Amino acid sequence: MIRATDIVIGYSALRQAQGQVKPVGVLRPFDRLTAAQAQGLGRTVGEHVEPPAVAGPLSFSYTDGECVMLRGRNGSGKTTLMKTLAGLLPPISGSFETGGKAILVPTRIPKVRGFTVEEFVRTGTLSEYGAFRRLDEYSKKAIDDAIAMMELGDLAAKDISRVSDGEFQKACIAAALTRKANVLMLDEPTAFLDVENRVMVLQTLQRLAHETGATVIFSTHDIHDGALFSDSVLAL
Repeated sequence: MIRATDIVIGYSALRQAQGQVKPVGVLRPFDRLTAAQAQGLGRTVGEHVEPPAVAGPLSFSYTDGECVMLRGRNGSGKTTLMKTLAGLLPPISGSFETGGKAILVPTRIPKVRGFTVEEFVRTGTLSEYGAFRRLDEYSKKAIDDAIAMMELGDLAAKDISRVSDGEFQKACIAAALTRKANVLMLDEPTAFLDVENRVMVLQTLQRLAHETGATVIFSTHDIHDGALFSDSVLAL
């Protein structure tokens, strides 16, 4: 579930200088503020200094298990909106709630040789358990479940440099699934993919939403294919 009320989004160098939010460039892929921390941060700037808005006010509500296509021209605020909903940027004004974890899934990670698909999926647990802490049974099951959900079992032992771009996108999603988030967001996950891999990724996102109950939001310029595999459309 995700719900926003009159949310206005934008970047603010002033807030970063005041230490109210880290610059996005220094955040690890899965760092986030809680929704409660992000809500209303935009109002802490003095009355006479307002940052430029990228988009808004926006109001929307999507239920558990819904797959949502986010569309809009370049510069319309798609990436900024997802970073705001993930807690990486504060809203300028308005509020939102996600009912739990909301994660922006990295979609432009290089395929570095030397990691198997399973090892890559395990990186999703590092932000909570650390790189050197032994995984407990719950975490191991979360990894196994994510690999099964993304239908990566036959590729688990394969080096990530040897899988297709579409299969690697599925591995990125699997890594996020290990954190049991109830809102997953992906910024142009089908960019630079061929037709076969593009359709495979979009089908996977809709199936993921329907089978896990997570709310999935993805941005795309492929309006036709995106509409075929989404339940709702959010236009900016």
